[in-house]
Amino acid sequence: MDEEYEKIMEIIEMNRFRQRLGLLDYTACWEEPDRVKGLDLEATKKRVCDLIKAKGLKDKTIADKLGITPQAVNKWRHKGSFFVIENLYVLSGLLGVSVDKLLVPVAVKKWEVLIEKR
Repeated sequence: MDEEYEKIMEIIEMNRFRQRLGLLDYTACWEEPDRVKGLDLEATKKRVCDLIKAKGLKDKTIADKLGITPQAVNKWRHKGSFFVIENLYVLSGLLGVSVDKLLVPVAVKKWEVLIEKR
């Protein structure tokens, strides 16, 4: 519940310019992962592989950082097996993104909040 409140407050802060428009009601909308439904593992794997390719990282470099063999990295990148979830933290550091940016949710919740000005 605190996360939802903080998100609403953040959106309100971002939209402070609307105060200049007078006493109008408006709607704030955003999307966030539905954590109850889980992850889309194939889409997550594709996103990670795309980021690795864009960053130009080699299997050996990744393997050295993760403490695994280059063959293991090649296997999860090209042959359909999935890497160990614990390695996402290290991968996020190598790729320069947060772990949340690597994960692809199965579903997304859409929020719409009416903000009334009185």
